Amino acid sequence: CAGGTFSVAGSQNCTLCVGGTFSSTGAERCTSCDAGKRSDDGASSCESCAGGTFSAVGSQNCTACVGGTYSSNGASECVGCDAGKSSLTGSSFCDSCNGGTWSNVSASSCTTCAAGRSSGT
Repeated sequence: CAGGTFSVAGSQNCTLCVGGTFSSTGAERCTSCDAGKRSDDGASSCESCAGGTFSAVGSQNCTACVGGTYSSNGASECVGCDAGKSSLTGSSFCDSCNGGTWSNVSASSCTTCAAGRSSGT
């Protein structure tokens, strides 16, 4: 059988691997993609999730990181932004808050300082 398909011993038919799995030529079973990777139906390999997304083991799709988190390529999870930084949904990095604004950990936006207050960023 070609890559992306499998056949059990004694079978004359090849079966397509489902999304989130892959196989090489001559496989007897499909293998789940590692966390941080994904595949479509009939894949002979898995591809890494792009920065700003993540996936669990055996995923067909990568999921966007929520605001306040980020990831690099091939991530199995998103990481929260540090205090004083923020990120939008699907970000591969966190932006520093501008002067006069602040944020808590895992913030999706920076907040303007209250009257009489300031920030060092």
